[in-house]
Amino acid sequence: MGSVAGDIRKDSHLEARRRGSRDPPATVRREGRYADAESVVTLVQQQAAADSEFRRLVARHDRDDNGIPDDDLPEIYAALESTPDSQLDRFLSDDRRGAQVVYTVDESAANAEVTADARTLAVDFRADASPTGFAVIFEEAGSLILRTVVQSLAITLVGSALFLVFIYWVLEGRPSLGIANTVPIAVAVALVVASMRYADVDFNAVNGSILAIPVGLGIDYSVHVVHRFADERRERDLDAALRRTVVGTGGALTGSMLTTISGVGVLVLALNPVIGVFGLLTALSVVYAYLASMFVLPSVLVVWDRLVDHESGSFTPDLSETDLGWRPVREEAED
Repeated sequence: MGSVAGDIRKDSHLEARRRGSRDPPATVRREGRYADAESVVTLVQQQAAADSEFRRLVARHDRDDNGIPDDDLPEIYAALESTPDSQLDRFLSDDRRGAQVVYTVDESAANAEVTADARTLAVDFRADASPTGFAVIFEEAGSLILRTVVQSLAITLVGSALFLVFIYWVLEGRPSLGIANTVPIAVAVALVVASMRYADVDFNAVNGSILAIPVGLGIDYSVHVVHRFADERRERDLDAALRRTVVGTGGALTGSMLTTISGVGVLVLALNPVIGVFGLLTALSVVYAYLASMFVLPSVLVVWDRLVDHESGSFTPDLSETDLGWRPVREEAED
């Protein structure tokens, strides 16, 4: 469906509308070279076929003899408006400065394709035309919501990173651990998006909101790993600290991951495809958050440990320059 603004009383209006429907885009159904559409032209043709007097009126104002009047259109509109069960108001505005054209589109076409083709048609009209209709409205509304979801996700990631930096600065005296903690979260989100493309799942407003799940679970899983590593690193070398962290905390996280995906994974079998997609993406979010914490995060911690240049011993948090009044110190055993 589309709306056209302008003075539709001009003699060339109906001819222009007819030309604008020639050779339509792929998603628009056609009759020969012209789009399958309903407009004022349709009313003129139908009334001319049913009323001989109106047919003669059209013939008098049809200079190129193609069945479409191109002269004195106000008289044509007045004749149409006076007919029983007139539908002229469906296609023309009361002030005769706006018109509507209704196109028939392929039901199997995606809203994005229909919207793109509707905009192409609007350009072809060479007038102030605007595409509208359910497909166009849903697509534009979905795009707007999706942009909001993406912006919210970005704010969530940045906010989570800042919060983790602050917490690790308070608890461990190492704010850079918060940055390391954020890496597996970003990896889990990226893996979910990649899986959506591989599984041919649309990245729309509904599915995009599910990306908040790997953020929440990623923080939950990775915080346990990082906090355990920080405790172990105080007393052990890097390899021993990582081994105890992955084996000890990793075992608990494995049980948590298996029970969670067992609960949400059954949604994949739901008859409603929307619920099925929700169950699939949620289960993948849990798995990816777990895998990122178990396999990506240890590597990140190794890089972090080398960057902060630990000595062979342990590190001691130093918050003496803060106003928190708390300084955790672990005394080293003397030889």
